[in-house]
Amino acid sequence: MDFDKGTVQIMDSLVSRMYGRWNLREVEFDIKYSNPTGSVKRDTIFKDFAKLQINSISREEDSRYPVCKGELFLQGKTWPVTFRMMASAERIVKKTGPQAFTLFETNFPTGSRPWKDDEIFFRDLGLTGENYSIEIDYSNNRMLWKGLNRDIKQIFLEKR
Repeated sequence: MDFDKGTVQIMDSLVSRMYGRWNLREVEFDIKYSNPTGSVKRDTIFKDFAKLQINSISREEDSRYPVCKGELFLQGKTWPVTFRMMASAERIVKKTGPQAFTLFETNFPTGSRPWKDDEIFFRDLGLTGENYSIEIDYSNNRMLWKGLNRDIKQIFLEKR
């Protein structure tokens, strides 16, 4: 099994379908531990929560690990975001499981950035700074991101 070749094949199929505007149709929180600074305090499902616009995907650094950049539109604000996709070994070997994994992060310019009062909800939400598995349903223009570390159980996205 050539993992590099398998990785490139998976990324080839994902990249062209990632561009565009995605509606975060459902964001499901499964609160595992009480977090006094967290924005969500109990199990919750937000409907039509935000929009994710993927504007650019670069494979210049390494064709195996595309870097996606765009904006997240939430509560009347625009947040610059970025994430690097990595192919799932299970998908390469067994042809099952998610296509990719990623760390979803904000993409502010380098340096310190003080948070304004109306930005605290977003900062403490746990949407960014989280690792996700990514599965795309090509036929229906839908994605499922499953949270791997914190309180977000899953995010259902639909392409607009």
